[in-house]
Amino acid sequence: MPSAKVAMPLFGILLCILSIQARVFSPSTVILPFHGGVQDNDVIPDVIPRPQVLGILNSISPKDLNETVNFAANVIGYMKRLENNLLWSNIKVADNTPSHGMLISFGPEKEALERGKDALIALRSSNQLLNTYCHRISKASPQPVSDRDCAKLMSRFSFHGTPLADACQLLESSCDKEQYNSAYRTINGSCNNLDKAHRGESFTGYSRLLYADYSDGVHEPRRAVSRKTLPNPRLVISSLIKTANRPSKKFTLAIMQWGQFLEHDLCRSATAVAIHTDSSIECCSKDGVNLTPRFVHPFCSPIYVTNDKKYSEEGVTCLSFVRSIPAIRSDCSFGAADQVNQATHYLDGSQIYGSTLRRSQQLRAFDGGKLATSTFEDREYLPLSKDPTHDCQLFSRNSTCFESGDARVNFQPQLALMHTLWYREHNRLATELGKLNSHWDDETLFQEARRIVIAEMQTITYNEWLPLVLGKSFNDHYDGTLTYHKDADASVSNAFATAVMRSLKSLSDGMPKFYDENRAANESIFMRNYFNNPGLLRQNGVLDALSRGLTTQASQRLDIFFADDLINQLYTNGKFGFDVLSFDLQRGRDHGLPSYASYRTLCGLRETNSFIDFLDVMKEQDILALQRVYASPQDVDLIIGGLLEKPKSDSLFGPTFSCIVADQMIRTRLGDRYFLDNPDQPKPFTYEQLREIGNVSLARIICDDSDDVQQMQKRAFAKVGLSNPLFNCSSDEIPKMSLNAWQELQANSVSYKA
Repeated sequence: MPSAKVAMPLFGILLCILSIQARVFSPSTVILPFHGGVQDNDVIPDVIPRPQVLGILNSISPKDLNETVNFAANVIGYMKRLENNLLWSNIKVADNTPSHGMLISFGPEKEALERGKDALIALRSSNQLLNTYCHRISKASPQPVSDRDCAKLMSRFSFHGTPLADACQLLESSCDKEQYNSAYRTINGSCNNLDKAHRGESFTGYSRLLYADYSDGVHEPRRAVSRKTLPNPRLVISSLIKTANRPSKKFTLAIMQWGQFLEHDLCRSATAVAIHTDSSIECCSKDGVNLTPRFVHPFCSPIYVTNDKKYSEEGVTCLSFVRSIPAIRSDCSFGAADQVNQATHYLDGSQIYGSTLRRSQQLRAFDGGKLATSTFEDREYLPLSKDPTHDCQLFSRNSTCFESGDARVNFQPQLALMHTLWYREHNRLATELGKLNSHWDDETLFQEARRIVIAEMQTITYNEWLPLVLGKSFNDHYDGTLTYHKDADASVSNAFATAVMRSLKSLSDGMPKFYDENRAANESIFMRNYFNNPGLLRQNGVLDALSRGLTTQASQRLDIFFADDLINQLYTNGKFGFDVLSFDLQRGRDHGLPSYASYRTLCGLRETNSFIDFLDVMKEQDILALQRVYASPQDVDLIIGGLLEKPKSDSLFGPTFSCIVADQMIRTRLGDRYFLDNPDQPKPFTYEQLREIGNVSLARIICDDSDDVQQMQKRAFAKVGLSNPLFNCSSDEIPKMSLNAWQELQANSVSYKA
């Protein structure tokens, strides 16, 4: 049996948190979220009399479904003229604007565009089906059918047998025996689950913990309970969110940076581009002024800030927001929109290695199993972008812009640093494995090094990061080790990706500091000057100074206080910038996330009838502030409610976000056949290998892969102190992973195919 450290005791924590829901969980219990289609007893709303349901369903024939899809395809075709006009009028994202920064982070890959076109036809088909049948019968019924309930009814119908049948086949094709028995996971996440080959694959939809909430049941953002428009996102943020320095007493900035790194492994939404021209979509002028209606693309949902004090000073009235690319629902049914996740849904290092075979091959050196790198002053860095003025917010093609498995690598220097450390770690492992196994070819060395890197990342996440994020006090409730379950769905939930992980921006400090070897701060920078501009990382001593900064400088607290650089200066071009939280709030509405009140009830808190019901998890003054912005407690957006909750015990989050994180991370572990300690994967790690992997820590990664960091504390996410002192990197106090357990006798060697 693996050691206790390797066996992931944190799952006791996860189980305890999940027990706040109205269920009892055991190691064999699998949490299955809504994922596209829902179970029959969920599809038929209780308020609809059975005869009416049958009347709706029986009135729709296969011919009707085909005609609906053809009609929707024609409607999409009508957009061609508009998109050509926008292209001819040069209405597109300009370089070095805040919109350019947003496009870098959320730009779609080729695969997302191809699948998104079919998904858009599916949405228009669902709208047409709803408008034609549900509304007609509902109006004649004594008990009207809501749009949301009607969308649930429509999810009984499939696109199989319609012109969208080929899109269904993409979600249902199987893997062959060789693929299922591969020693290594695929780059795109396919063939992990033996029964559903495409579960967890890149470019599939996010799952749902609650059924989507759209005002039209299908795709239009939800409205207030009163049916009025929800409050303007920027108004919500300017009314509730403050800028102040509120450093944590316990955590370093590394806890923020690992959270962002993890988010980029699991989640990557994509904003739409023009369907017929593939041109980028701009919803405001490049100076932040409203466009005339004829120049506004249907995929736009801009945030108007005419009366905002900050933006009025800059002459800005419009913040460009483009809606996310939809995904075909997992069961290929009609119904409410899901959104595409361009990353794999597994914790598999996709932000390093890419989520497509094409991207992965672009990043490889094809020599000794290594990743491609660039060299500057005898130091290895990430490979350089071939188009820096497109991939970064730069004016010169000679400026530094990096490439990695995820386009967001250059978002800010600390993130680029984390990518750099892991690139170096991969190449360090490949080099050492090559010395131990000179008979291994490039492919075997690459896959073995990648496999170890993924295991290291899983270990740091579950053994170091999550115990701090969810609270160590739950360890007492640990009741066994959870292992892989083929029915578990690791798919990333929309709430986790779009609200919870985005809230971690609150931990950021707008002035990252550089520290010397004695942990004295000797310089600081403004984050606003380095969005998508990572060049300083190659300056002498900066990589080490930032590494020490991540593990010395206190993170901010997770609350309603944000760095000004993020809520007023995101992707700034020197004239104006965006507000990250306004965009996250708008994205939640775009993705059909139900209200905060719905999620808190799901997570076991009492139902919400009035704002007073929030007193169990919020401060009175925060509730009063909510009342001044929202007309009803049922209107409050998930990300806002979660940020306002008081943290649970020694947890980073309040109860609702803790619940959502726990749900996701337990499914991420349970649903991954290739998770590091699953003994039933095609090529499991040996006991000796697992024991060595258990020694890994973020501290050791920084020691091994920085330029010249000499000292580090054992617990890199916690501040240096008497209980967490600095040790020399050569000290046994910061354990090392020996690769001797991977040495293979040449006579018994096997080179494995990917």
